[in-house]
Amino acid sequence: MALGSASSQPRLSSASRRRKRSNQQNIEDSKAGIKFLAWAAIMAAAVTFVMGFTCTKLYISSAPGPGLVKKALFMVFLMCNSISLLSSVVALTHLIWGQRQSDFQLIQKAMLRAMALVTVAFVSVLVAFMVGVCLVFIHLPWQTYF
Repeated sequence: MALGSASSQPRLSSASRRRKRSNQQNIEDSKAGIKFLAWAAIMAAAVTFVMGFTCTKLYISSAPGPGLVKKALFMVFLMCNSISLLSSVVALTHLIWGQRQSDFQLIQKAMLRAMALVTVAFVSVLVAFMVGVCLVFIHLPWQTYF
């Protein structure tokens, strides 16, 4: 009886070591995913920041009066740009928080939230870019080309 219980104990410790190694590997893989998502969020925030200053400065400097700034396209551009910048920053805070955790479940929750926010950021960057291109095309003197 004593020999049977002694032989079963190394199996438990080896199984727990495998589980611990697997959990550590999952945590390391998740942290690599966090680094990639953080890079994507930083790129979205940087592009949004540059687009906001460039297009806003160009649009306001070319406007003869305050009426052009209140156009619907410009408001859509500002809203999409703001949504993208804010969701990127919030995603980065989730990712930084998740990288400091040692529990796999908390890391996964942080990554899922950040993935959703980065997706929102990229979609709003896309919409802001399309609207910004439309704003530039509106100001072109089309009559001189035809």
